Amino acid sequence: MQKLSFLIFVFLSSQGLFCQSYYAIEGLVLDKEKGLPSANVLLLKPSDSTLVKGVMTDANGSYKFTQIPKGNYLLMVSMVSFDSQYSQPFDVNNNYTAKTITLSSEVELKEVVVHTTKQLYTQKVDRMVINVENSIISAGGSALDILERSPGITVNKQNNSISVVGKNGVVIMIDGRKNYVPESGLVQFLEGLSADNIKSMEIITTPPSDFDAEGNAGFINIILKKNTDAGLNGNYSISAGYGKRPSSTDNISFNFRKDKINIFGSYSYIFDKHTEIFYNSRAYVKNNDTLGTTVTSNRFPTRNNHNARIGLDYQLSEKTVTGILFNGYNTKWTMDANNDSFDTTNGLPTAFTETLNEELNQWKHFGANYNLKHNFTDDNYFSFNMDYLSYKDNNPNTYDNSYFDENKVLLYVEKVRSGKVTPIKTWVSSFDYSDKFNKKIKFDAGVKGSFSNFVNSVNVDNLQGENWVPDPTLTDKSHLDEKIAAAYSAFEYTINDKTSLKFGLRYEYTDSQLDTDTEGKVVDKQYGIFFPSIFLSRKLNDDFNMNLSYSKRITRPTFNDLAPFVIFINPTTFFSGNSALQPAISNAFKYDINYKSTILSFQYTDEQSSIAAFQEHIDEDTGRLIFTATNLDYTKSLSITLGLPIKVNEWWKMQNNLIYINQKIKGLYNGDTVHLALGNFQANTTQSFKITKTISNETTIYYYGPSLFGTAKFDAVAGADIGFQKKFNEKWGTLKFSINDLFDSNKFTGGTDLPDQNIKTHNKFDFSNRTYLLTYSNTFGNSKLKSSRERQTGSEDERNRVNK
Repeated sequence: MQKLSFLIFVFLSSQGLFCQSYYAIEGLVLDKEKGLPSANVLLLKPSDSTLVKGVMTDANGSYKFTQIPKGNYLLMVSMVSFDSQYSQPFDVNNNYTAKTITLSSEVELKEVVVHTTKQLYTQKVDRMVINVENSIISAGGSALDILERSPGITVNKQNNSISVVGKNGVVIMIDGRKNYVPESGLVQFLEGLSADNIKSMEIITTPPSDFDAEGNAGFINIILKKNTDAGLNGNYSISAGYGKRPSSTDNISFNFRKDKINIFGSYSYIFDKHTEIFYNSRAYVKNNDTLGTTVTSNRFPTRNNHNARIGLDYQLSEKTVTGILFNGYNTKWTMDANNDSFDTTNGLPTAFTETLNEELNQWKHFGANYNLKHNFTDDNYFSFNMDYLSYKDNNPNTYDNSYFDENKVLLYVEKVRSGKVTPIKTWVSSFDYSDKFNKKIKFDAGVKGSFSNFVNSVNVDNLQGENWVPDPTLTDKSHLDEKIAAAYSAFEYTINDKTSLKFGLRYEYTDSQLDTDTEGKVVDKQYGIFFPSIFLSRKLNDDFNMNLSYSKRITRPTFNDLAPFVIFINPTTFFSGNSALQPAISNAFKYDINYKSTILSFQYTDEQSSIAAFQEHIDEDTGRLIFTATNLDYTKSLSITLGLPIKVNEWWKMQNNLIYINQKIKGLYNGDTVHLALGNFQANTTQSFKITKTISNETTIYYYGPSLFGTAKFDAVAGADIGFQKKFNEKWGTLKFSINDLFDSNKFTGGTDLPDQNIKTHNKFDFSNRTYLLTYSNTFGNSKLKSSRERQTGSEDERNRVNK
């Protein structure tokens, strides 16, 4: 309470201490000799083109900015069918009348010619940016498809996990807002998010203190497309594809902006049928006999995903904007699988099992957000956010098991059913304050609270006669309540024109309670931890700069990792939870060297009590293979990343990424200490060709070397994607054709080989099919709507803000 009182005191007192004078900027925009209405006028900072404010010209072509502090600025004026114009930089220390700007009409647009495009990958001080909207291959795909082909990122669909430069525990954000989707539903969520709605992705591996401390691997911030024109505008796309089975993606988004109101929304539908193959073999020694089991699962899933969002921003005043946002999705995943297995003793078959499996996994989500931001000045604001999030996972399975002897003579059949129902509720509220005291010092502070609960019901029943009888060893109900309170402060100090320093401290207090009907209280944890972070940036010249950063992070066990659940592959192979998991703490150091567009990064992470998802354990008494999350003693990783863009000529550009990752782990397996170490080389290149003015090509080739996944080792994988794009004129849109996984080679193989611990397994996951995809996209709406009065667009900052 004292900390909160102090924060409020700082917030109130700073308003009187750092008051400034404000001025007005006005001017006129002409079309030849007449005033040009509805032109966009942006006030920018010359140093980095940062947007300060934006207005539209009135019916006479006039515009006016108010409440502008003393400083150096420039103007940019634009409108559809006109060439954009920039003013010369100018100083404001009194009311200022800008020189008249005349826009020249472009030649009638028979085709749209793109003069410049952003590189596919760009590196900033604390993050790598993937410019998705420039990618041909991404069209018609999903957010997960983009991540799968991004350098340093590994997606494991079987384990529902994403790792960044060898580190697990990534947190997903949408437009700067943390998405609280459970890790068990993360892959399905990203598969349901259309790439056609995405502007860019930010990979943030060493986040500052205003980000949550959760996530050893850092954050992936997905920035959705926005439209800043007045009136009703939007875009749509339709895709049809075929791999081994058909798929399609339909997407539409809109934005309506007039006066003080901005309404925006989007809807996408994804339909996907494909095939999957899961293979597992294992062996262990018991009573001097080598016992083995081999399982092959041929799976035929169908996915239907509906994803929608709608929001409203309202400009209460020149300095205050408020908004609401509603979003949700319904992902229905159905699957028929044929699972065959056989058991051996010393290499000779002893039994066979056939399993017919029908599964439904349906995730439903609804989220609501209220936000408010008030700007005292351009550099001094506070913001408030409140979120409600609801998830529900319904995951029933049926299994028809047929058992045969060593001669494949049928012995008996059994019917088993399992179910998992998991409703999750989360409430989050946060308050953030920022003030730039002077040209050198900036201060940020905030508080946040999140409250989550779920009820996880798991049942496994066997059909005996005409009655379903519960299996008490695999049936349970768990209740989890988790509260996290956080506060942070950060200072950014510009030492001189070439050097800046940012340091922050975050404190998080966690209270977790997990009870089950069978065991009672299994988790009762209360702990508070400080998380420091520091960033040092040094600009040697216009082409050469260096960044050094450190941050401390935490990875808490996911709800699904803690809660009991069971998913069978066959009667002796299944996935389950682990209520004994402990949180993992990591310390990460990163050093970046940037020369022009070339990036060289070094990162070292030491994670204690690291969580390895779905590790293999053999119960020697029953012969069961159980995949479950486990704490390791530690995971240490060193990565070196080189990003090398090359412009060969005007029609050929390439982006090359080379990554080396060295991993070391220490853990316990059946009470024995295990040490593993492995070096992993990764390479990724994207070649972009401009064939004609309207036709272009993009080809991506990638290689990921052998890697560690806890105590399991996965083999190398390589692949390629290719795409072509045809741009028609402004009216007729764009057509794209792509082939994903060109050589049908994107398959994961590997396993666990620990002879001293009496386990040897081999796995193969083939969850990707070569897919041919055709996508058509276009825009709609009127971007030249006239306005009879000045309209401030101060909500630009709000829409691009990062909610902390």
